[in-house]
Amino acid sequence: MRRGKGYCKLFSDIPYGGKKKAMMAAREYRDQLIEELADKEISRKQRAKRKTKRNYSGVVGVRYIEETERRGDKKYTYAYWEAQWSPSVGVRKKRRFSVNKYGEDEALRLATKARREGVAAMED
Repeated sequence: MRRGKGYCKLFSDIPYGGKKKAMMAAREYRDQLIEELADKEISRKQRAKRKTKRNYSGVVGVRYIEETERRGDKKYTYAYWEAQWSPSVGVRKKRRFSVNKYGEDEALRLATKARREGVAAMED
């Protein structure tokens, strides 16, 4: 899939004259697609800013979390806003801001700011 369009093709043995030839044809098709779609790739920064249907906070990469923890007979609930981004390939950074410490609005503002600064510092 690239930008909502699927690319799929079947390479059966018989039409191509055997498994090896079908595999070679499939690889040629793959290489052709890679070449055609290379200029349509979006950068990591652009992808990090794209909003999806799953976003409930209204800010990409920022989410609200409530965790409950038991210690003995007592139950503790922690609420915080978390910002997440990927500064380089294979690395994920997170910053959490407590609702108890900062308040709902300030924690959201700080998480949004941390996310924006993290994305700005991302490698392309």
